[in-house]
Amino acid sequence: MFVYGTLRKGMYNYEKYYKAHDSFRGYGYVKGELHAIKGKEYPALIEGERMILGEIHEVPAEVQDAVDLMEGFYGEGRMENEYDKIVSIIYNAEGEVMGELPVYFYNLRNLNNGRALGDVILCDDYIKYLQEASDH
Repeated sequence: MFVYGTLRKGMYNYEKYYKAHDSFRGYGYVKGELHAIKGKEYPALIEGERMILGEIHEVPAEVQDAVDLMEGFYGEGRMENEYDKIVSIIYNAEGEVMGELPVYFYNLRNLNNGRALGDVILCDDYIKYLQEASDH
C-alpha cells in the first residue's frame, strides 16, 4: 500500500494497524491533490498533478482488510465508499517510476464527500501540514 495520511509512521492509524508488522518499506510520491476534510482529522487525496509524499507499507492481507474497512472502502466502484482503492503509479523523489501500488483516493462520486472537501494542502505532505498548523 501507498499511504499519505494517518497510516504514515508515527500517526494514530499507523500505530493501530501497521506498527506491529514492521511494514515500512520506503518513501514515494503519487500524483494527486491533497486536501483537508472539514471536521475530520485525516486528509483526502483526489486526482491532480501535484507530487504527494507518502510511504510504502507491506502488511498481511487480513490487516489490509481491516484497514479497508477503517477507510470506508467496501468494494470497487461502490457509491458508499469514503475512499476508493486505486492502483496508481508511485514515483521516487526524482520523479522516476518506482512501480504501482494501491492508493486510497477520496470518493468524489459521493456528493457528501465533495461537500466536505476543505483547503488544498499546499506543502503536499500531511505530516508537515499538521506540524505547520500546530506551530501557528
